[in-house]
Amino acid sequence: MKQFVLFPFSLYKHNPYWVPPIVKDEIASFDPAKNPVFQNAEAQFFIAFKNGKIVGRVAAIINWIEVEKQQLKKMRFGWFDVIDDLAVSKILLNKVKEIGLENNLLFMEGPVGFNNLDKTGILTDGFEHIGTMITWYNPPYYKVHLEQLGFVKEKEYLENKFAFKNVDALYFNKWSTVVKKRYQLSAMEFTKTKDLLP
Repeated sequence: MKQFVLFPFSLYKHNPYWVPPIVKDEIASFDPAKNPVFQNAEAQFFIAFKNGKIVGRVAAIINWIEVEKQQLKKMRFGWFDVIDDLAVSKILLNKVKEIGLENNLLFMEGPVGFNNLDKTGILTDGFEHIGTMITWYNPPYYKVHLEQLGFVKEKEYLENKFAFKNVDALYFNKWSTVVKKRYQLSAMEFTKTKDLLP
């Protein structure tokens, strides 16, 4: 598992835009005894080797709530990182496909996490900006690999960067209050992880 988590550190070693995960937290998130997602999901983790060196990784994920309760016959894949070698991408994603077929799942989606609240997608633009919390960072060739392997874009998210100056705090407070009231939202504060998890 440590090799799986550490591979991107070598892949993005000289990339100033990749934001590394906290290794201990990442490993813990893959531990069924520590991550409650495994009550309703399962995952298998694969590393690709070439000439004795790690050249790729992928997690094959089945979210059983999606499959059984929502009737989405979907095979998920995430934590997808590879060198610029289409054969490596193909081998890893074919393994995910194989697991999906063994479980009578009809299509694959990814890169995504265990559920829809996890990181999702690949960058198709903006490679010269630091990665964000919502997605994994990747080089431009990921899009090319996925398209050559028959994947198509399902959704597109657009993120913008703008200068944050001359802000009218009263204006934002007013709209914050409106949104809270309309959607019956309230701010919650947590001091313990065990209180946050439910």
